[in-house]
Amino acid sequence: MNKESAMINGYRLAFSQHGDRNRPAVVLSHALATSMDIWGYQLPLLTHRFRVLLYDLRGHGASETPGDSCTLQELASDVSALLDHLQIPHAAFVGLSIGGMIGQIFALQFPNKVSSLVLCSTGCQTEEQVKVALDDRISKVRATGLQNQVEPTLSRWFTSRFIQETPGSMAWVSDLILSTSVEGYVSCCRAVQGLNVIDALPAIRAKTLLIPGEQDSGFPERISRTIQQRISGSELIPLRNAAHLGNVEQAHAFNEILIDFLSRTLT
Repeated sequence: MNKESAMINGYRLAFSQHGDRNRPAVVLSHALATSMDIWGYQLPLLTHRFRVLLYDLRGHGASETPGDSCTLQELASDVSALLDHLQIPHAAFVGLSIGGMIGQIFALQFPNKVSSLVLCSTGCQTEEQVKVALDDRISKVRATGLQNQVEPTLSRWFTSRFIQETPGSMAWVSDLILSTSVEGYVSCCRAVQGLNVIDALPAIRAKTLLIPGEQDSGFPERISRTIQQRISGSELIPLRNAAHLGNVEQAHAFNEILIDFLSRTLT
């Protein structure tokens, strides 16, 4: 994927643009410990209809890391500043996992820049036991790097059947995890620990779609239902036979759901 970069909020942020620049814009925000490359299955269909902007979160992929702590508000500000840099006045925002958390903050902080919102496998409030679990992950990663996170991460992200049947895909995703910097991983874990927008969600006015994975143990469908209940008029379509990274595990079904919603709300 041909990546460009720009100075955004004081550090170099990597991004990539695809499709006709005159068409409605769609921003894709990836999951923790991956990069913009995780959206590769979505690009052919999206670029056929839209201007697509992908980017790497701080400390992920080819983006720099300004320290080992950041907030979701700062990550949302990165998106806003990138859009300003590219002179894109507004865009649909599609966020996966931490990307969906960023999307909620982005829609609250910059409502005029959000054409529509798609929240995939994400949450709106980080519970205390999850904060503790993230502290444990942070300690392990600081001690020995990302290697110890590969196997447990894959087991959370995909169903056991998919893991067994797709060793090539597992090798690819494993490499994405290992390519994440320790500082980038830690800083985004800190951001996730600070997530608490449940009471603010009714202020989101963008047309919104939630796509939870039916077999996602970390972010089960009930969490997306909680978000849906608080965003007026929002839609929810569960992704069957998928765990956390449904855009990879059930790419075709995910694409059809996504394209239908974006086509209805952007064109």
